[in-house]
Amino acid sequence: MRYPRLFEPLAIGPWTARNRIVFGSHFTMFSEPSPVYGEPGYYGERVGRYLAERARGGAGVIILGQTQVHPTTAYQMSNNAAAWREESVEHFERVTQPIREHGALAFIQLAHNGGVNAGAWSKLPALAPSHVVNYTEPPKPLEKHEIRDIVDHFARSALNAARGGFQGIEIHGAHGYLIHEFLSPKSNQRTDEYGGPLENRMRFAVQVLRAVRAAVGDGVAVGMRMVGDEEIGDSGLGPEDSAEIGARLEELGLVDFLNSSIGLSGLGQVRPNYSEPGFATYTAAATKRRVRQVPVFAAHRILTPAQAEAILERGEADAVTVVRAQIADPEWAAKAREDRAPEIRRCTGSNQSCYGNLLQGLPINCVQNPAVGRETELGAGTLVPAEEPGRVVVVGGGPAGLEAAWVAAARGHRVTLLERGAELGGKIRLAQRLPGRAELADFADWRIGECERRGVDLRTGQVGSRESVLALEPDAVVVATGGRATKTGSAKWHAMPVPGSERDFVLDHEQALERIDELGPRVLVLDVVGHIEGLGIAEMLAERGREVSLAMPLATPSNLDGETAGAVLPRAVRAGVNWLPSTRLAKIGDGGEARLVDLLSDRELCIAVDHVVIRTHGLPVDDLYWELRDEVPLVARIGDAIAVRPADRAIFDGHRVAREL
Repeated sequence: MRYPRLFEPLAIGPWTARNRIVFGSHFTMFSEPSPVYGEPGYYGERVGRYLAERARGGAGVIILGQTQVHPTTAYQMSNNAAAWREESVEHFERVTQPIREHGALAFIQLAHNGGVNAGAWSKLPALAPSHVVNYTEPPKPLEKHEIRDIVDHFARSALNAARGGFQGIEIHGAHGYLIHEFLSPKSNQRTDEYGGPLENRMRFAVQVLRAVRAAVGDGVAVGMRMVGDEEIGDSGLGPEDSAEIGARLEELGLVDFLNSSIGLSGLGQVRPNYSEPGFATYTAAATKRRVRQVPVFAAHRILTPAQAEAILERGEADAVTVVRAQIADPEWAAKAREDRAPEIRRCTGSNQSCYGNLLQGLPINCVQNPAVGRETELGAGTLVPAEEPGRVVVVGGGPAGLEAAWVAAARGHRVTLLERGAELGGKIRLAQRLPGRAELADFADWRIGECERRGVDLRTGQVGSRESVLALEPDAVVVATGGRATKTGSAKWHAMPVPGSERDFVLDHEQALERIDELGPRVLVLDVVGHIEGLGIAEMLAERGREVSLAMPLATPSNLDGETAGAVLPRAVRAGVNWLPSTRLAKIGDGGEARLVDLLSDRELCIAVDHVVIRTHGLPVDDLYWELRDEVPLVARIGDAIAVRPADRAIFDGHRVAREL
């Protein structure tokens, strides 16, 4: 076996996992909603189906979460799931049954989010150890009777979880939540027996773990999600502090496993592709060095079986927590075990549809995997052979066309794909050139591989015209001809076109990427969309020694998730980009002068430029669709050929249409 350590069994308390692959806790908004919108609901069949896909795919441990233990912590986000109510037991059974049927251990994460709560709907105060703000509202310090009540609710919730079939309980002690707040000297400023030295700061965690153990007995594994490093210097907890906490919990006999995480609430929990794979493994390694027998889990951006095997081989952890990679491919573990790792559909770290959706109050899905959250309709076993296999022609080799091609071939159709360029991948090949975005290549590369494995006839350098398509005598045509960038396309927050944008030294963002080394010494980038391209191009130019200004009518790049924006904006500024938010471009003059207007003060700023790059919305290339619509029994268009939108929509279009052929 190529990954022998990854597939060794692992004893976790009274249970043995079949391997060392953990599908860790993460918020999905897949809970069953309360009849009263805004109130907490329950976990049930929907999240059960989602988790069961990963159990079927070979993961050893599945951790559901997070799950709330008390009414004061149930409102951080909409649709939180309650564990303290007895009614939760029957809902939990709908989660644990399919997980266990597929051979994985079913664990649950229990949490009180402490100061990371907001009372917009509940009107409840956030609760914390001390008057230290950790989110959007200042918290109320917990009184001792409230502490006892929360400890009791942890125990009650754990008992409900065990009665619902969970074999393990993970207590959340990281990410700035309540137990973490007690542990950290930065957030715990109490002077009673819960504050001061480490032994006192651990008191609440110890009380919770003891109460949980007493509630569930010896037949349930109990562990803790650890704060491996707060990343705030000497004022907070570092990896050695976390290791000390873990060692003490082991000595007290309170934990069967320790799952090491990193950072505080807010930015840093779901880091995008600007962070190296396995960047947080050092925290698990520190704890691993201190404990004697308790297994330690490593987490964060562990993407490939080879990376996971190396972590175990080096002795940095006993198991790996693989989340986004198994969201992208539920069969991650099975493919690794069967020596099919090259077939894994890789997480690209774009965060667009997982964490990005949560920030909009939406259930997660995945750019790479259209089935996420729709397992009933699109999950395992639903891709059935076509009733009447036919000849399908796909025109366009971007992500949408490639997705349509492999899915159609998987259903038994004979598929030919025509791509006018010399290379498959479409606009992804431009997107992957942006700094830190090379991993986006897998949007195309995995689909190319899948097309080859499914027998799709891939033809590059061939224009899909009316004549060339009809010559193939198709039963169905999928038009995936993409879109075209413009300098003048409409935008919500900026009047378009900009006067003077017709000049030759004004480029759209795709022209700029293709000619990046030809641009002059002074460049203005105008981004009226608020996505990644403006920031990425500006950073590329600054790194090449250009004097770059980046203007945006928005205050922030609002079409990026917070993690990506929090990574890429500082990168651009530190590279030397002059960042001009809340700014419009009023006019581009004959002599290479750009007149800008600050939208807050209405003050004008004139700068000399050699080139202007405009990132606005593009337009579909749909001529072929209209030419063929009445010539072939079935003609469908997908992706940017409908409207120029993000990659997740294009891939989903291709998947859906191919299932309907």
